[in-house]
Amino acid sequence: MGGPVKRILVVDDEPVVRRLIGIYLGGRFIVEEAEDGEKALSKASSGDYDYVITDVNMPRMDGLSLLGEIKRRSPRTAVIVMSALSELYAAVALERGAHTVISKPFARDAIQTAMQCA
Repeated sequence: MGGPVKRILVVDDEPVVRRLIGIYLGGRFIVEEAEDGEKALSKASSGDYDYVITDVNMPRMDGLSLLGEIKRRSPRTAVIVMSALSELYAAVALERGAHTVISKPFARDAIQTAMQCA
């Protein structure tokens, strides 16, 4: 049988994006949500996540800052960054330790592929 169910934290200020990713990954993973980087860090301090999927452009704490904090606190957590912005953000995210970057808008298979590679 498979091991324990993996936990994912989805971070995006758009509720529809969080729900959509939850639908894509639900059933195979425990999916939790946060609407910004500060709330995500609060959740991450009380729980251990296998994956964090985060948007870049969010209020209060952006996804690149969240990426840095997650990697500092929990280096083994795979962080997948989503962005509708330029490729510059993708390069910065990868330099800071992101597992991969997904362009927004994304297709279902982009999320699933990113999870398989993480």
